[in-house]
Amino acid sequence: MKRKTAAAILSFCLLLSLSGCSFASFDTKNLMAPPKVNEDQQAIQELLQGDRPDIAFVYPQSGEYRSAVTMVDFTGDGIKDAVGFYSSEAGNSGGVEVQFLIKTENGWESAATFQNSALQVDRVCFGTLSQTGHNLILIGWGSTAGTTGRTAGANAYVYSPGGEITEYSLGTYAELAVTDFDEDGIHEVFTVDKFLPAEEEGDEPTPARAKLFAWVGGSMKEISCADADNSMAGYSSAAFGGLTASLSGVVLDGVKADGSLSTQIFTLEDGKLKNFPEDVNTEEYSNPFLRPSTASILSRDINGDGLLEIPQVSLLPGLPEETMPDATCYQVDWCRLQSSSQYRVVTRTMMNPTENYWFRLPYSLTGGITSYNDTSRRMVTYTEIIEAPDQDGSYLLSEPLFAIRVFTRSAWESRGPTSGYELLATQNDSVYGIQVFTKNKFRLQSISQIKRDFKLLSE
Repeated sequence: MKRKTAAAILSFCLLLSLSGCSFASFDTKNLMAPPKVNEDQQAIQELLQGDRPDIAFVYPQSGEYRSAVTMVDFTGDGIKDAVGFYSSEAGNSGGVEVQFLIKTENGWESAATFQNSALQVDRVCFGTLSQTGHNLILIGWGSTAGTTGRTAGANAYVYSPGGEITEYSLGTYAELAVTDFDEDGIHEVFTVDKFLPAEEEGDEPTPARAKLFAWVGGSMKEISCADADNSMAGYSSAAFGGLTASLSGVVLDGVKADGSLSTQIFTLEDGKLKNFPEDVNTEEYSNPFLRPSTASILSRDINGDGLLEIPQVSLLPGLPEETMPDATCYQVDWCRLQSSSQYRVVTRTMMNPTENYWFRLPYSLTGGITSYNDTSRRMVTYTEIIEAPDQDGSYLLSEPLFAIRVFTRSAWESRGPTSGYELLATQNDSVYGIQVFTKNKFRLQSISQIKRDFKLLSE
C-alpha cells in the first residue's frame, strides 16, 4: 500500500511539473533528480483522489491555465488555493469533476466539488465580482469545435466570503472572456455563441448572440446582450482590452465557412452591449475588417501601446499571376477605434506569421513594393514596383530591394563571411537575417527604418 501511495504521488507530481503548475519544487534543475514530495502536494493528492484507487487528471484545452491542478488565490486571502480537474469515473466516460481546495490554518480542505457531464474542460479563468470578497472561477466545459459549437457550456463558480462556492450556468458559448468594461476592478463575463439553424422544418433558427453577465443582487445575471454575426462558423480569439484611452471592449476574431476572417468589436454604452460595425445581419452590413483565408492575421496590440488594433488587409500590387497568395502577400493596415463607431489606421506593416515576424512599412514604400515568398528557403524577397507606362493598372518590377531569411542557428553560424546577411533577431533555434540589394540612398534610408522596426510576433 505504501508503494502504491508513493507511486501515485510521484505520478501526480510529474503531471504537475509538465502542466505548468507553480509548485516551487519543480523547476528545470530538479528534472534530472527524483521530485521531492512536500506536504502541500501530498495533501492535495489525497483530497483529490479520495477513496479511489486511481485518478485520471483532465487538462484544460485552451486559455492561460492548462494544468490539471491550478494554483491560484481564488479566496482573496493572499494564499494560493487549488482547482483540480479529473475524470468522474477513472477509465469510464462519466464526465469531469472539479474540486476546489483551500489552505487553512489546519491544512488543506476541500471547499466544494462539482460534476459536469462534459468529457473535457475547454478553459478556466478567474476574476473579482465584488468589493466584498465575491470572487469568480469561470469554467468552460466541453468543446467549442464542430458545426454549431453548442457542445460547450460556461459555468460561473462564485466564492463567497463565508467560504461557500455556488455554481451558476451561463449557457452555451463559442467564445468567452472575462471583462471589466468600466475599469473599476470588478469583472463581468462576456460570452458569444454562433448561429444555430433550425433542427426541423417549422422551427425557428437561433441567431448568434453576445451576452454579458455580472454579479447583481447576490447572483450572476445577464445584464445585456447584442446580435453577433450569423455568418461566423467559429472564433479564433476574443481579446478584452483598451480600444482608446477611455473605451474598453472585446475584439472578437471570427472565421467564416470559407475560411475568411472577420472582426467584431463589442463595447458597453449606458449599460448596453453594442456591436461594431453596426447593422450586423442586415443587407446594409459591411465589415471593413473582412480578410481572406490566406491572410490569417488576428487582432492584437501590434505596437505595444496598450491598446488593441484590428488588421485590415490589401493584396500587394504587381504579384505574378501564378502566385498563390499567403500572409506575406498583403499590406496590413492596423486600425484603432476612435469611438464606438469610428476607426483610423495607426500603422502599416508587412507580416509573416508563419515565421513569426513583422515590420513597419515606411511611408515611402507604401504601395510601391511587392513580395515573393520562397518557403523552401524560408526567405521573402521584397521588390520595388512601378506602374506600367500605359497606366492600365499593371505594374513593372524594378530592382529587388531586400530579402529577409530565417536560418537555423547552426546554418547561420556555418555561413561564410561574404554571405551578405545582417542579423535582425534570434529566437530559440531561429536566426533572422536581412540582405540588402539596392544601392539607392533613399531606399537605403527606408530599409534602415525597417531594420529598426523589425519585431517578432511572439517573444
